[in-house]
Amino acid sequence: MKKKGFLLTVVSPSGGGKSTICGEVLKIHPSLCYSVSWTTRPMRINEVDGKDYFFTDIESFEKKIKDGFFLEHALVHGNYYGTSKEYIANCLNEEKIVILDIDVQGVSLIKEQGYDIVAIFILPPSEQILRHRLVSRGTDSQAVIEKRLENAKKEIDFINDYDYLVINDDIENAIMIVNDILIAEQNKIKRYIEPVKEFYNNG
Repeated sequence: MKKKGFLLTVVSPSGGGKSTICGEVLKIHPSLCYSVSWTTRPMRINEVDGKDYFFTDIESFEKKIKDGFFLEHALVHGNYYGTSKEYIANCLNEEKIVILDIDVQGVSLIKEQGYDIVAIFILPPSEQILRHRLVSRGTDSQAVIEKRLENAKKEIDFINDYDYLVINDDIENAIMIVNDILIAEQNKIKRYIEPVKEFYNNG
């Protein structure tokens, strides 16, 4: 039976594990769409342009803002991030589920536009563990880590605006929970397109 597409947004403070979780859920469900964000931040050594992000400069990004290219965009940690409006529209027109690895600003902007959105917040068990994870990955200076922790406090204030909270104390368990949420949401009655009619017409 035909189902409607929707947006599954996965949000966490930097270092919370959302990118890893999204990647693993996509391995389980390769037919899902993954929205690759645009950003002005520098590319890291292990990243691939067009796969991890679409990397661009500030001037080009700001031109895309003026041209209405983005569904949502935000300035995070001093860098722009944005989601392609056309890509999202194409996926939803094909009745697909889209996973978005975005921030709290992006989720708020998408909600304001009336999209069918399921919002998941990923949270480490404690502030101390989040700090340890940021330090352990070895990609940021101490100043940047402190900035990320300060921003985390502001992001966590939005938790009550979300549909689900997943505590990432064990990454495999967190992946399993997000996958369970996806399956449950996918099979809500409201996701089906005229299920009764389809039932009688499929014979």
